[in-house]
Amino acid sequence: MKTAKLYLGRHCKTEWNLERRLIGSTDLPLCDFGWNEAKETLPLVESYGFDRIVSSPLQRAHQTSKFYADSLGIPLDIHQGLKELDHGDWNGQKYDELLADPSTRFKEWFMDGDASIPIPNAPETLEEVQQRIRKAIKEIALAYPGEKVLVVMHKHIRSLLTCYLKGESLSNFRKNIDEAVEPIEFPEEDLAKLL
Repeated sequence: MKTAKLYLGRHCKTEWNLERRLIGSTDLPLCDFGWNEAKETLPLVESYGFDRIVSSPLQRAHQTSKFYADSLGIPLDIHQGLKELDHGDWNGQKYDELLADPSTRFKEWFMDGDASIPIPNAPETLEEVQQRIRKAIKEIALAYPGEKVLVVMHKHIRSLLTCYLKGESLSNFRKNIDEAVEPIEFPEEDLAKLL
């Protein structure tokens, strides 16, 4: 079965990234720092010779992807399955404040890896989000056979995907978070686990 060659990237920064707030499903645009980050990483992205970009629908990912795609003259597609994990009541709050307040149980969930703690008022569980990102990556790989595709997503869903690919429990969610914007090649053997 012929598939796309995938590379996973992340959106550039928003104001909330700089303020160390949980963004989750909050639909924020890039800030000036983020636009500069996109411009600085463009030569690297160009060097890969991508045929297409597929992006999360959220503004921060879409703006990053559209800047790359327009600059490189390649198609841009949107995949709803690439949306970030919705942090429910934790959306918009600062990490440090959540970690310092035991009543939120955020420290147990995030630092101690207790994935059994439900995210307050979130529409999906971690397991459901992990299943969603697995399905999205599979669909993208099969939709563009033979193409080299940059997939622009978010750090928390990428971490959940990494947990699955490494055969690790969701308690390793925090450990597998990668803040890098630069594209990372998605190994064929990892893709085979999703097909």
